[in-house]
Amino acid sequence: MSSTATAEPAAPSRPDTQRRLLYVAWHDPDSRAFVPVGRLGRDCTDGEVAYEYRYLRNAERLERFRPFVGFPHLRQAYRSSELFPFFENRLMPRTRPDYPDFVGALGLAPDADPFEVLARSEGRRQTDTIEVFPQPELDDSVARCRFLVHGVRYVPGAQDAIDSLARGDRLRLLVDRQNPTDTCAVLLRDDSFRLLGWVPRYLTELVHTPLDHLGPTGVDVHVEHVGDRDGPVHLRLLCTLEAQWPTEWASPMSGPEFEVLPLSG
Repeated sequence: MSSTATAEPAAPSRPDTQRRLLYVAWHDPDSRAFVPVGRLGRDCTDGEVAYEYRYLRNAERLERFRPFVGFPHLRQAYRSSELFPFFENRLMPRTRPDYPDFVGALGLAPDADPFEVLARSEGRRQTDTIEVFPQPELDDSVARCRFLVHGVRYVPGAQDAIDSLARGDRLRLLVDRQNPTDTCAVLLRDDSFRLLGWVPRYLTELVHTPLDHLGPTGVDVHVEHVGDRDGPVHLRLLCTLEAQWPTEWASPMSGPEFEVLPLSG
């Protein structure tokens, strides 16, 4: 693998370059929240792929955060022609017999791009302190993303409710103001008023902003895939979120907590 760490700024992307971004959130034991601390970028140009990892400003602000293995310096840019081992190791090996079922629960084919698998699976491990999530895609004033519903195991009756869902079913949003850890939390329910779980915290901006400015018609959530009840509970329900996002608004995930640290040198 070709990989380097450098303090030099990256060259501007060419017009024909396709860029995707994933953010890395770390579980802060003090606030008990997942806080964005890093950003993984992938550029595809004429069939060539280049990866870049940078830390965000939160990585310096959080007292108990320590750099990840493979990325020891907060103010450096790490570049590679292949997916970094830190992220590769967060993917299920393709050789496992249950791999097709795993990617199927994400709405993907067995030969899916590992970067896309990472984006949809959130790179989760059991008892992990890391979560990976994609930047929503903007197209014709609509922000789109897919996500796994969080907290299904903690909602009584959610498993039975999910069993009755089918691809394309529309889900309803409920702002969970009584949530003891996050007053911006957003619950999901079906048309029978049965609760299913929560929208991931990293997407609540994508819900609240259009709801506050445009009302209930500003956001739609639909079922993308219903996972096997006997499979991993965090893969139980995959959804698609579409939010109206006028061009004059700042891009999603462009606020200060998503700013990369300046490079040293």
